[in-house]
Amino acid sequence: RSVESGSLGDEPQTQQSDSLQHLNSNFLVNNVLDKESAQPSGAKKKGALAGVFVPTCENMWGVLIFLRFYYIVGQAGIFQTLCIVTLSFTVALCTTASMSSIASSGGLVSSGGPYHMISRAMGPVLGASVGIMYWLAITMLAVLECLGAVESLSMAVPAMQFPMHMQALGSAFMAGLALTVWGGINIVTKLGMFFALVVLYTLFSFYFGLITAPHHVGDPLQEQWITGLSTETFWGNWASHYDSENNFGTALALFYPCFTGILSGANRADVLKDPPKHIRQGTFAAICFSFVMYVSLFILWGSCADYRFLQGKTEGIHDEVDLGRVVVANIVWNPFPYSAFIGIIIASLSQSLQCLIVAPRLLQQIARDDILEVLKPLAPLSSRGEPTRALLFTYVVAALLVLIGKLELVAPLLAM
Repeated sequence: RSVESGSLGDEPQTQQSDSLQHLNSNFLVNNVLDKESAQPSGAKKKGALAGVFVPTCENMWGVLIFLRFYYIVGQAGIFQTLCIVTLSFTVALCTTASMSSIASSGGLVSSGGPYHMISRAMGPVLGASVGIMYWLAITMLAVLECLGAVESLSMAVPAMQFPMHMQALGSAFMAGLALTVWGGINIVTKLGMFFALVVLYTLFSFYFGLITAPHHVGDPLQEQWITGLSTETFWGNWASHYDSENNFGTALALFYPCFTGILSGANRADVLKDPPKHIRQGTFAAICFSFVMYVSLFILWGSCADYRFLQGKTEGIHDEVDLGRVVVANIVWNPFPYSAFIGIIIASLSQSLQCLIVAPRLLQQIARDDILEVLKPLAPLSSRGEPTRALLFTYVVAALLVLIGKLELVAPLLAM
């Protein structure tokens, strides 16, 4: 009888749990999935290479590769830098494995981006929480790349350096990028191949310059620190040489954003022939290829110049802008004047532009799912089917973050 009475006492709790589960299920079906059934499905035409690998690499290879890699290896040394790359790669690998496992469940879950997958697999409430953080990360990546373009411009044209020039020029760039997204997204899409070629050219300029350095461009004050590829320089830079403002944590925070674009391929799941398969193959290939590239660049930087030069501690260098100007002029290959700077500026602005395309659409999807009442005004689309309200809100947040005005301050926030 005691067993029977205990079972009877558990029945109301079981019924309550079943009712709550049924309520959550109805909420997901009625308020989220029913809305998706009315959305037109795009043609799934691309494979793992064009649909996932290329856009993922484009979003991972940002301004930090061109303007901060030499500084990181100058501070952390080759050994700790390789540890930083390996640690970041491991985190990216685990994230990709988790995303691939969700995408491999197939069906509706695998037909959208990261927010879509998480909200449909684990529930809309958890999906909204992760989605908002993901939207903020994409927005901050746009800010990071925009500030990188401003810093490159300052290196190429010293006259552009005036008080608060990073904030002023960054705000102007961000406003121009937002207007471009608002009025010409089709043009941006068509220029995707051009942007990819610019990134590849800029990377080639750095690789070729590092392999063939020194170039003897007429700056003996700095050329004395540039040895070219040398085993003696390699072992001299093997250990860390941190100054009072840096340590392993700051170096890790400065590098980690180089692995924050790994979900870009999943954002394009609706145009893939086989989303579960292609997301897995393309993303794993992109992070593994990037890992090899990052390691090779750090080894080349550590083998090419003395760590004091890479840190900017030599005579005539006063800040990171002076350091970047001297490094690009003396080591990077420039077939015509300012070619490397032009490539860095275009590559940075193109990545910032891609982020401003993705972030408003992600925010509009979260608002459309009607999880958070405060986001409801951002759900409607314009007459052209564009998330104009979400774009405006994203721009306001990005414009405020641009006022930080320094890459070293934005990168750790993005790494969090």
